[in-house]
Parts: sequence; structure tokens; C-alpha cells
Amino acid sequence: MIPGHGFVSDIFQEVQEDLRTAQLKSLWERYGILVIGGAVALVLGTALAVYWRDKADSESEAAAMKYLAAEQLSVEGKPADAVAQFSKLAQETDIEGYALMARMKEAATRLETGDRTGAIAAYDALAADSGLDPLLRDVSSLKAALLLFDTASADELKLRLMPLAKEDSPVRHSAKEALAFIAMRENSLDAARAQFQELADALDAPRGVRARAAEILDSLPAAPKAAAASDPAKK
Repeated sequence: MIPGHGFVSDIFQEVQEDLRTAQLKSLWERYGILVIGGAVALVLGTALAVYWRDKADSESEAAAMKYLAAEQLSVEGKPADAVAQFSKLAQETDIEGYALMARMKEAATRLETGDRTGAIAAYDALAADSGLDPLLRDVSSLKAALLLFDTASADELKLRLMPLAKEDSPVRHSAKEALAFIAMRENSLDAARAQFQELADALDAPRGVRARAAEILDSLPAAPKAAAASDPAKK
């Protein structure tokens, strides 16, 4: 039984009792339609709430099935078909969680098809979406930058990575590591040493980042020794 039926019955019973007096009959004639309208609105509101809840459950289940179907295409070695399905799901579904997962998987799967440009564009779109969690935006921005690492200029990469290397960034260690590699590429070994040393000493950095930083520090040429402070001939 839909909640609200008992409430409506009580109202109608009270109305019938009150109509026994002329005074209340007059009030009923003036305000009765409002009472009935309010009762009907309550019943309809409850029914609509149940309807939209069931509808949301059904749409969520449908989105889940479409997502799993796209995942299956990827597992079967059909990344191009998977990309098309993830893209379609992201555009069509109103279920926010599945739309986001589909967008993330679309970007990753585009890379599997060799569409690096498409993957970068997809990650850039996620990074630019102000409605997403900042962590997801930063991760997407970092992935786009790393995909550009071998083709973009050092200046473009620094422009992308510097904001991600700030101390309040959740991906700062990975961004700093990328910047250190850029310093190596530019043969700025002093800067590279300083950046890798910082990472090797960072206790809050992921273990893999710290280990790579320490290994690279060992492989870099030793820093040139400072010139003598005084002229030995004067001693």
C-alpha cells in the first residue's frame, strides 16, 4: 500500500463530521478544495518518489551492463570497439559515476589503439572539467603531460607540470620526477641532481619514486668540485 492512503482517509472522515454544522460547511465550501488538493498532492508526491527511485535503479543497472560490455570488448582485444562503446556510454548516461568511469576508460583505451592524440585530448578534457574531483583532474593532467613527454617541447611540458609539482598537489612527486627528467634532457645536471635528491629524501613520496631517484643519482656524473678558496701559490 502506498504511504499516504491512511492520511487521506482520515481527512475525508474529519470533513464529513465537520460538515454536520453549518459553520464548518461554509468553511468547507471555501477551503475544502485546498484540503483535497493537499491530500492528493501528498499521494502523488509519494508515488512519484517511488517511480523515480525505481527508474534510477533501472538506469543505473543499464549503465553498469553497458560499461561491462565495453570492458569485455577491451578484454577480447577489440580496443577500437571498446572506445566507441565507452564514448557512447559517457555521452548518453545520466548516471554520473558510470559517465566518469567511461570517460576515463575511453582515454586509456584510445592509447591501446595507438590513438595517442585522442588519448591526450580525452585526458585534457577531463583535466579541464571543473565539475570533477581535483584529484581526478590532476591525475588526468599528469597523464596527458606524460603522453606528450617524447614529442612536446621542454617549455610546454614545464607549463603543464609546474602547477602539478606544487606542495599541495596530490601528484607532486610524479610531476617533480618528470621535471627532473626534463632537466636531464636539457643537460642541466645540477638542477637534475637537486630535484632527484629532493625526491630521494622525501619520506612521503611513493617508494618507487624514491628508489628511482636514488638510482639515477648514483648514475649521474659527480658534481664538479668547487674551486679552491685561496691561491695555493700565496701559501
